[in-house]
Amino acid sequence: ARGGGRGDRDLDLEALEQRYEASVDPFRQFNRAERQRKFNEMSPMEKIVFIVAKTTLGSKEMRTALFFYVLAMHLLVFVTTYHWSHSSTCDSFHSQEALAHFHGGVPLPETPSGVAAASAAMDTMNAALDST
Repeated sequence: ARGGGRGDRDLDLEALEQRYEASVDPFRQFNRAERQRKFNEMSPMEKIVFIVAKTTLGSKEMRTALFFYVLAMHLLVFVTTYHWSHSSTCDSFHSQEALAHFHGGVPLPETPSGVAAASAAMDTMNAALDST
């Protein structure tokens, strides 16, 4: 045994005895069997979610890391949104004709296949209805 003498041997025997009793405890065996049965009944997607959740939320360190990760992602979204909403670069959209329609600016030039064609068709239809 170790150099500690009889005290260490008693602790080792006590630990072994507790492990043995835990391994033959019928309640723990039933609990393990039920857990395994429920796990086997899960669909593959449920198993994946269960394993990820158990891994992620299983320890205090992982929960803390997840909390700070989610906090950082929210701060990134808030800062980015604030920056975009208060920057002067939005004014440059109105000077670029191809992007002007995104911010309520002047619409793109009408083409025969676009708004002008639809407008002409509506005018023709309205004229036909008015003449009847």
